[in-house]
Amino acid sequence: MFFENLTVDRLIIHEVHRRLDDRQIVPPTYGSQILSLSAEAMDFFRERVVAALGSNSQSMQMAISPLVGGCALEIAADLLVADDENFIALSCRYADKLTSAQSARNIPGGVVVVFTGSAGNPARRVVGVIKAETHSGFRHTQTLQVQYLKDLFLGPQTKLFKIGAFLYDGSAPRSTMPAGWEAVIYDKQMSPKNREGAANYFYESFLGCAIPVNSAQLTRRFFEGTREFINGTDVSDERKADLLTGLYTYLKVDQSPTLELATFSSHYLDADMKDDYETFMLAKSFPSNAVAKDTSDIQGYLKKRRLKFSRDIQLSAPPDAFAELIEVRSINVDASGVGQTWTQITIRDRVRDQE
Repeated sequence: MFFENLTVDRLIIHEVHRRLDDRQIVPPTYGSQILSLSAEAMDFFRERVVAALGSNSQSMQMAISPLVGGCALEIAADLLVADDENFIALSCRYADKLTSAQSARNIPGGVVVVFTGSAGNPARRVVGVIKAETHSGFRHTQTLQVQYLKDLFLGPQTKLFKIGAFLYDGSAPRSTMPAGWEAVIYDKQMSPKNREGAANYFYESFLGCAIPVNSAQLTRRFFEGTREFINGTDVSDERKADLLTGLYTYLKVDQSPTLELATFSSHYLDADMKDDYETFMLAKSFPSNAVAKDTSDIQGYLKKRRLKFSRDIQLSAPPDAFAELIEVRSINVDASGVGQTWTQITIRDRVRDQE
């Protein structure tokens, strides 16, 4: 999504509050007028929004859930056609919805910034909602005196804010919503390896959006779920090593363009594990049918297969080399089989270099 030419025509702020100790709602404090910012202040605001929504690592396009009355997208559509008086009243509904969505006592309050404008080329209409936590700080004056300022938000170093933006291309009538609309969120908690780190209350309960499930996310879900299942099985350490090597082989070495639970279990798991594995993965919301393999979200994990021991001893190798050249098995120190367990590693190669 491109927000570089973002323009903002109307902007208002409200305040939402943390719930009381008994989790009762504290009503929001509503702004009563559209803000008029100086050119410098507006440029700063635009820069913060563009920098956040243009960050591929902490922003992403969302799937818009089916519409229900009073949802965030419906409010956005109303805001685009509202006059200034109705804009003020309608924007309060976002403060109400966010107050309701923040059901946990540990979610902090903050400022809710609602704005409309346009962005992109060709330009599309935009409705944006920012939830920004406030903080305090010092600034110096021209005479080098110090002022203490409370309730600062969206400062250059501030990371405690989230943005939801709805973009409308004008191509579809209101009766067909969400057709013609796209949604993008920014959340500092999100990362390329953990898209689901974004605050659920903000994008789902408040904005009515969902993280789209694509092949990269499903592949990561397959990797993490299968690894969890293997690590939880009641088998020897060397068998776990074999199973994990099979997982890495299936994802990186196997040239099949798809992933499927039945295929993996039949090739790499013991017969008595297959039913439990498929039940486990289905509970993790991984589909039973084949899905396209896309390892882009787990490239860092697939570069090396690692074994870790105490006192910072590690063995690492590319998954294909691990499968071909390394054998791992557990051995008991004494003949009774009840002594300390050691690990025997056989590498079918000589030492090439050492430090």
